[in-house]
Amino acid sequence: MSQSPFGPGDTVGPAPVPAEHAALAKRLRTAEDRLFPLAMVDAERYQHAVTLVGLLARRLSETCPSLDALAGAEDQLRAWLAVHARDEGIPLQTLDPELVIDAAMAQRFRGLLAEQAGELQRQTLERARAAGQAWAVLEEPDAAAWTGGAARWVEVHTGTEALMVRSATADPRTGEATYVLEVTSDGVRSEEFTDRDAWLAAVEAVRADFASES
Repeated sequence: MSQSPFGPGDTVGPAPVPAEHAALAKRLRTAEDRLFPLAMVDAERYQHAVTLVGLLARRLSETCPSLDALAGAEDQLRAWLAVHARDEGIPLQTLDPELVIDAAMAQRFRGLLAEQAGELQRQTLERARAAGQAWAVLEEPDAAAWTGGAARWVEVHTGTEALMVRSATADPRTGEATYVLEVTSDGVRSEEFTDRDAWLAAVEAVRADFASES
């Protein structure tokens, strides 16, 4: 059996951000956008900030098992930040403490979304197995994907947990499509096509190969 695609931090994509945490997600993304350009103008301050962000993020991974817990952790983070800055000999007055805190929260936020996505994918796989299906659909293109000129399908084989990812992308200048098929099962095999029928035939060949091995 191939290695499961559902290991820690190894998911097809993040879970969607719950509506009640959308404002927090936007704020945390903004903090990261403000923090990382600091590396270009003040390398020492950036290194100090990244050190503290990493230390706080590790604390959050140990203490915040949910987005609700993370949203309520800011006061505790301020106390931890002061302790870590003292222990590391980093002068906090040279940094923006709220920016450091938000950047650390952003790391944990992404981690929690990845964990949720992994659990949703595991549930999808188990439902497909229980229904006797050969492949479980983990991802399908939505209307926004089609509007953007790109579409992706992700499926997992219920017997081996091999991943099959197929995608279609249209060139915005010419409208011509490129089709890709990638299969991950004891290694990665990737093929690119310009002909849609050849791409679909390759997809069916993959399905037939796995069916013959079952």
